[in-house]
Amino acid sequence: MEKVKLFSIPDIPFSDPPKFREYLIENYDPAQVDHDLTIIVGITKYDKNDFFKALQSFGFTIVRNLGSVRHMKFDSDGGPLECYVTHDTDTGVVIFYTNYRKTWENEIPKIQEFLGSNQNTYYLFLKPLLMKKIAEELMDRYENLDITEFTARRLPNSRFQSQIRPKYERTISYWGSDGREALRELGYQYGVLPSRFVVNIPETIKFKVDDEGLFTFAVGDISILFEILEKAVNESRKTMAAYNGSSFKVLPVKTARRSFNIPSSTPVSIQLQETIEFHDLKEFKTKLSKEYTIVDFIAKEGSLFLSSDVISKSGFQFRIKADESHVRMFPDGVMIFSEFMRFYEFILQLIDPRAELIV
Repeated sequence: MEKVKLFSIPDIPFSDPPKFREYLIENYDPAQVDHDLTIIVGITKYDKNDFFKALQSFGFTIVRNLGSVRHMKFDSDGGPLECYVTHDTDTGVVIFYTNYRKTWENEIPKIQEFLGSNQNTYYLFLKPLLMKKIAEELMDRYENLDITEFTARRLPNSRFQSQIRPKYERTISYWGSDGREALRELGYQYGVLPSRFVVNIPETIKFKVDDEGLFTFAVGDISILFEILEKAVNESRKTMAAYNGSSFKVLPVKTARRSFNIPSSTPVSIQLQETIEFHDLKEFKTKLSKEYTIVDFIAKEGSLFLSSDVISKSGFQFRIKADESHVRMFPDGVMIFSEFMRFYEFILQLIDPRAELIV
């Protein structure tokens, strides 16, 4: 097996995650490193100490403590993985930096496995419209920018503008030197939104962005990539605020004859930009049933009202209530962070790519 060495960082303390990125902007040299730099972004409800304890419980060990940065290692039969990890207390964003290869089972996938298996963590997915905005801003800013490959998707019956067969779901993967033009043309003609793209700005930077919080830096001015990363970090503030606003309580009630408890739950509210009509509910239920077990699905016409108990594949139970322009997620107990993130991603990926959390 090829032996890879993690890119070198000296034994100096970093006061916060942005200071570490500033250091990389000034000092990271891809010519001195094996493979591209992969940056995996997640989000967690853990505080810093509990997050690093969770990583250690998963199998990571701390090699060095560099202030707000941890140099960590994961040993397995297939070989080691090393990375630098930061935790941002204000946003809950966690970032892994490594030049180990993302295609090997025991390397980058181990980080993704951790983010996907712990109920208090999740990968930081980039919303479809944010991906579109990032691509458009880059194209407007750099006239010589090339997009050499991309993947773009469209939801079935999406109301996002499409000139050709707008009711069809579609995924387009594209490779070509004219990807810049093709992304705009296919977006206009077929109403697709990018989920992944590779950017090459000659003599400036080459990198890849994936909507599952995966960034790959090949060469050039890494500060450009960090500007994009900052947009994702800023989105996380609303995500954490929405999660923290949800709650589940059991309220004691006393009457003259007896005492009893009443469960009370504060929901996560999602604002839809593409309103739900009564004739959409059959398709909504079909999509929901592919991801969840549905119990007592009730829908009323007129002033649209939808209610259903929902059970995730892991057994987490919650109730959804919806009208034409809102979906509300009521926990049936303590809200599990990963389940909240997974349901919001479900809404964005399969119901409305322009949906927004209400905080």
